[in-house]
Parts: sequence; C-alpha cells; structure tokens
Amino acid sequence: MIRVPRFLVIGGGEAGAFYLRQLRRAVAAGRLETGRIVVIDRDPACRVAADAAHDPLVSLQTADWTDWLAAHLGMADPEDHLVPYHWAPHLLLGWLEGELRRAGARVSRGGTMAPRGLPFEATTASGDRALSYASWACPPACIEPAVCPHTRQARDWSLAGDLETDVGGAIPVVFRCLHLVYGVGTIPVRDALAARDRLCADRAAASSSLMVATSSHCHALATRLDVTPA
Repeated sequence: MIRVPRFLVIGGGEAGAFYLRQLRRAVAAGRLETGRIVVIDRDPACRVAADAAHDPLVSLQTADWTDWLAAHLGMADPEDHLVPYHWAPHLLLGWLEGELRRAGARVSRGGTMAPRGLPFEATTASGDRALSYASWACPPACIEPAVCPHTRQARDWSLAGDLETDVGGAIPVVFRCLHLVYGVGTIPVRDALAARDRLCADRAAASSSLMVATSSHCHALATRLDVTPA
C-alpha cells in the first residue's frame, strides 16, 4: 500500500483527467491511500470539474499553474506528491527562481546547455533544453520499465541519473519524476523543498551556476541558472 497525503495534479484537461482516473483506480484497488487529489487548472469548466463536484476526494483549484505553485508549493506537506503535466513549461524551474529571489538572490538564465549527444535534443521557445533518450514518441503513461516497450531491450539508461553526475561543471538540481502507481509519474514535494532550502542557504554567501532539470529516466527539461547574492 502506497500512502500519500495529497496529490497536486497540474492540469485539468485530458492529461489531468487521465492521471485523476488512474489515481482513483489505484485507490479503489487498494493499492493507494490518499486524503485528497487537488487538480490545478485556470479553466473552472475543465474536464475534471465534474469529478471535483461529485467526488469528495477531488478538489479543483482554479488558478494559473505558475501562480498556484508560487503561492502554495512552498508550504505543502513534504509527503505530498506533485503530478506534472508532461507538455507544460518548466514549472519547477520557475518556482525555484521565485524562491531564490525571495531569499535575496539575483537569478538569471545561464545560456544554452552544451549538446549531450542524445537521440533527441532541442531548445524550447522559452529557452529550456528538451532532452530524451528516445527518438520516437513515447506514450505519456509509460512507466519506463526495465525492458523498454519500444526497443524490446533492456533500458540501461537513466537520464535523471546522468544529469545528476555530468552537467559540465554546474551544480545539478534534478527533480526526479518517476512512476509511482498505475501509470502516474510523480515528484515528491519533499525533494523540491529540500532543494529550495539547500540552495537558499547556500546562495547567501557565494555565486554559482546551476543546472535545474525535471527528469524521468528517459526525458527531461533542463536549464542553466546563474545565481549571485543580492
């Protein structure tokens, strides 16, 4: 039995509705115990609105994702789990930038990351680096098992692990999004809070270059940040 006090699901559209359905299935099957599933979407009539109206386990928070995270994530229970939307902007990067600025640091983007020689690499419109070990389209609910469903061979890679050890001299800050239950990948809130606390304490005295990534075993968004004391 997996026990999580609260899930924070980014997006109430098709993807969010799928994640909500899978979490409810896991609860019904006795695989998961949770007190609340919070879905964040700026559209009060999004696809999960009906579930939020009729299921006491589900609530809909009508807000912009970035604004909601800035206001609430820093005060969340460390045992909660964040369920990111796989096509979203690099939300935890923006949240961390805001937390560092509130701690008194100056934060700026550190330029383009050097190529890593992965099968897929591209720069997004917002300047983040999209990375993947897959040159094909993976289903959003893939659990990244030990045997890759596409190649039918052993998955002997972990992009999250790679980014924690080889980022060209920058300090790695990797938010791992890994499969938890029934095809739902999550990021433990305690990991985000621990990274914030460590970095905010360190930034009081020294300048540094960070590589901030949200990464699963196969896919990641990564960005360089330059941080200096105010």
